[in-house]
Amino acid sequence: MKVPNPLIGMFDSGVGGLTVLAEAVRLLPAARFFYYADSGFAPYGEKSKKEILARCFYIADEMTQRGASAICVACNTATSSAIAEMRRCYTIPIVGMEPALKPAVESCLAGKILVLGTAFTIHEPKYQALLRRFGEIREIISLPCPGLVNLIEAGEKDSPAMKRRLQELLKGHPLHEFSAVVLGCTHFVYLKKNLGEFFGGGVQFFDGNSGTARQLVRVLTERGNQFEVEASGSQESITFETSGDRAHVLPLCCDLLGELLNSRQSPTLHSSGDGATILV
Repeated sequence: MKVPNPLIGMFDSGVGGLTVLAEAVRLLPAARFFYYADSGFAPYGEKSKKEILARCFYIADEMTQRGASAICVACNTATSSAIAEMRRCYTIPIVGMEPALKPAVESCLAGKILVLGTAFTIHEPKYQALLRRFGEIREIISLPCPGLVNLIEAGEKDSPAMKRRLQELLKGHPLHEFSAVVLGCTHFVYLKKNLGEFFGGGVQFFDGNSGTARQLVRVLTERGNQFEVEASGSQESITFETSGDRAHVLPLCCDLLGELLNSRQSPTLHSSGDGATILV
């Protein structure tokens, strides 16, 4: 059955997945989105696989009950931990992510590649298989980055505390030898400007966000879903919910999404018992 402008569910351990949502909104401006920020359980990278699985299934159940035609796991850690199990249990498409190591290796012909990720993602078999595959071609350094997600969730992506933490993590690494930095956590996309100050202009940044959004469109189209080219109203609306402090997380989602979409005017937030709608 063809579904016009289907509901797309998307979730992350917090606000990081908004970087994927923004790409999906650009490709599907008339689609309906439901985004779940699991900030009450962030960061996933410091949880056990059992805990992450439980959260993924809890959120996916909510999305299927709302009638989602597809779910996007907008989190590298959750994808590594749970996507195989989710695909076995749900009949709708489940789209996940992986660190953009392949495009980084193919695009940069010289220099080392630095992968920034959570400790969980970097040690998972899925990433280790990627590393074995591409590590034969290029020298790749994998760097776990504890503490960054917490600061971003606190709204401190540009704070002095963030710059100090980045300096601590990067200390001792010959930054001039890297030609590419892979942002292996959706949260880290917010740090491109700060990271650029450490690496200078000679490094390229890679993330899997646009590829994930394009894959989402492909699988929905293959299922017979139809999309309007333009939003039917004057504004696009996205429904949000969070397991965190709604008074903090929802306005933060509103501000960050506005930045990502380069909104000419600030998005507006309308709360209700069924979540919150952000108009952009």
